[in-house]
Amino acid sequence: MKTERMLTGRGLQGFAWALTTLAMALTSAGCGDACVDDFDCRDQGAAPAGQRFACVESKCELTSVTVPDAGTEADAGASTDAGTGSDAGTTTDAGTTDDAGTGSDAGTTADAGTTDDAGTSADAGTGSDAGTSTDAGTGADAGTTTDAGTDTDAGTGTDAGSDPCAAATYDPKLGTLQLQAGFVAGEAASLPSAAGPVGVTPGPTYSLYTVVSDGSSGPHALYSLGTWPQVSLGAAPLFDVAAPSDRSPSTSLFLSPFVETDGQHVLTGYTKSGGGFPGSVGVYDLAAPASSTYVSAPSNFSAGVVPGAFLINGGGLDTVSAGLGVYALKTDSSPFTALKVGTLPPETGGSGFTAVSTHGVAMIGYFSDDTFLNEGRAVAPAAITEALRSSTPFAVADAPALDVGSNFVAASGHGEGVSVLRGDYVPPDYNFAGTDVSRFAFTVTDAGATVTVGARQPVLVYADQCTRVTGLTAIGADLLVGVDDKNGARLVRIQQASQLR
Repeated sequence: MKTERMLTGRGLQGFAWALTTLAMALTSAGCGDACVDDFDCRDQGAAPAGQRFACVESKCELTSVTVPDAGTEADAGASTDAGTGSDAGTTTDAGTTDDAGTGSDAGTTADAGTTDDAGTSADAGTGSDAGTSTDAGTGADAGTTTDAGTDTDAGTGTDAGSDPCAAATYDPKLGTLQLQAGFVAGEAASLPSAAGPVGVTPGPTYSLYTVVSDGSSGPHALYSLGTWPQVSLGAAPLFDVAAPSDRSPSTSLFLSPFVETDGQHVLTGYTKSGGGFPGSVGVYDLAAPASSTYVSAPSNFSAGVVPGAFLINGGGLDTVSAGLGVYALKTDSSPFTALKVGTLPPETGGSGFTAVSTHGVAMIGYFSDDTFLNEGRAVAPAAITEALRSSTPFAVADAPALDVGSNFVAASGHGEGVSVLRGDYVPPDYNFAGTDVSRFAFTVTDAGATVTVGARQPVLVYADQCTRVTGLTAIGADLLVGVDDKNGARLVRIQQASQLR
């Protein structure tokens, strides 16, 4: 399981999904040795080299695994599920993937006293001994008294590579991330340190919402973040994310990594430890807060908005329970109606991402036990509409796949397509190292029945790990990217250049 909206502020670090492991807290919650799938085994701790914990006959057991090169498509995410951890600093530790003192230690490749020691290459008493009583190379051997590589070893006294990020050049908006052709960086705004995942209303006025949490025991509350680009945390909470029965200080909750809104309601979620990871989604009514409600939703992992409904990638919804799949909460009637609308492929080992384009294509994700990667498929608008009408689920396996080419750990709608955060979990610690944010365009034909997935188009490329992407969410037809580095956390709006002409 990997998570969708990474937008997790520092206030959620160490638990719901601190960036790039983004990982859903339900996977870190654990429930002893019992398990439903491989992700439930994450609380077993680090596995020995060459092994990983897997769910075998409902118990977590060690199994052998071949660890691939971090750059291969069989990603290192096999032993560290992208959505399993929940430490924001784990996935992109700037000093782990590229420790400048290791890759290019200034004192290792060119130690001033090794390649050209003044007393070795040309000892004044060797070629033409100035005399026996006073050997110029003995009394004052230039390489002995002051060996340029001994007293001041460029890599020892001051290791130039100890913190490459200190010397890096940072763009005010994107830091060290490199914007690619075809895209423009629009407005940027600082992200309050307490903010968690972010949701944005459809517009044209973009209201932002976030979840603020004080650890696993809470409190956990929905807050306003103002109106873009005037971002600021509201003075008071709007809604308690936890259902009344789960508000005891002794109850540990694991916030789901999404905030979704259709402009009338705001959807949040959480899970708890236990078989099937029980949990709930909260539906906050923007116009009538007293009408807000909670719906049982075990293993709720990601969510998206389609006309008249929220899609939830999880293990059930309300009284509908049919294992991991895609469920819908229909909000176009009262009371809300829950139904299963999509079945995941047979190789599914855990839930995945959900992201919806502006023309109604839903990228439905799942973690594959065949590839040990997150996978995504583009489900046509007509298929979703029919499933909502007939209650007959569509088969995600029938939809065209996104050729991501690596693992990915976040996804968001991005105009008539979606964008994903690509990267790998690299040994020995299997921390996530991002490589880029890339977009896939969707072309819809046959009255919404057919989707064609375009080739991958890079949007932002990592030059190093000094600036990390902390989240992706849609803002109208554009992409709102959370970034974090030594200059603080912020949100940056990325627009397609073609739409600005």
